Amino acid sequence: MIRIGLDAQEKQAEIDQYLPKHDINKIFAFYPDQFPLTINAGVEVEHIRYADIIEYKFFYRLLEVIDNRTLLVFNECLRTQNRSDLTYNCAHHYCNQTPHKAVFEYLPFIEQNADFMILLDFLNKGKYKGKSFDYQFLSDEDVKVKSIDFNLILIDYPATAVDTKKYEAKKDQLFKNIGNADPDTIPRQLHVWVGNLKKKLIHSPHMCARYVARNDRFKMPNVATYKGIVPGDYIVIDFPHRRIDFNDFLKITSIKNIRFINSGLKVDLYYIDELNRWIERLGEFYAKASIYQ
Repeated sequence: MIRIGLDAQEKQAEIDQYLPKHDINKIFAFYPDQFPLTINAGVEVEHIRYADIIEYKFFYRLLEVIDNRTLLVFNECLRTQNRSDLTYNCAHHYCNQTPHKAVFEYLPFIEQNADFMILLDFLNKGKYKGKSFDYQFLSDEDVKVKSIDFNLILIDYPATAVDTKKYEAKKDQLFKNIGNADPDTIPRQLHVWVGNLKKKLIHSPHMCARYVARNDRFKMPNVATYKGIVPGDYIVIDFPHRRIDFNDFLKITSIKNIRFINSGLKVDLYYIDELNRWIERLGEFYAKASIYQ
């Protein structure tokens, strides 16, 4: 089974419903460090870190002990868009040993629909090998999708004329010195540079809140990095470069209304557009999944 959008309690409920219907005597639960999952069951449960899936000390032992009375639980294990990733391939060997697999993900994809095929591969790699995503697959398998609606809220903090001029100079400097480097690094650097312009707003007594930034350059107790966030509400100063890092942020915080300080400068508008496009793709997936599941 594949379950999308569930919290820890709902995941436990799915396992509670599954176990009495099948002769399960052992559970292996795989999870990344950020998303451990406590499972209460009347059988033995062994938790294995996602990063350890490829380790020899686990690999050969699990191939020996996993059988048709074993349930494999993959909790938030969609960690890369590379469908041929080594960790995924090792997991598929485990999956071939048993028909019992429970795949839990908060979001149906990292960046686009094609990522969902990675989850289907956990269920049956042979069946979906070489196939592109099709919504019909949601009907072919035991898939349930709980939609999560995100809303991007802009806190406008327009850059001054002086800062806009400095921004243009910074951009020109970056392009001038690009050399053989990846040009995609320019918007990344500009986005962080523009984030520095927002420090005055963070200090404002009217903006008593927690913030999140790409790195720890602010050195302020109310500003966290994406690696240091905890559940709760945050205002975004600048977005992380990798989509997976922002997806993790959404999972950990449970934020639905994403508040972002918008300078109005082009690099902020670029990241706003990218996130809005992602939200639109997510909404389309949920809408069509409701028809096919």
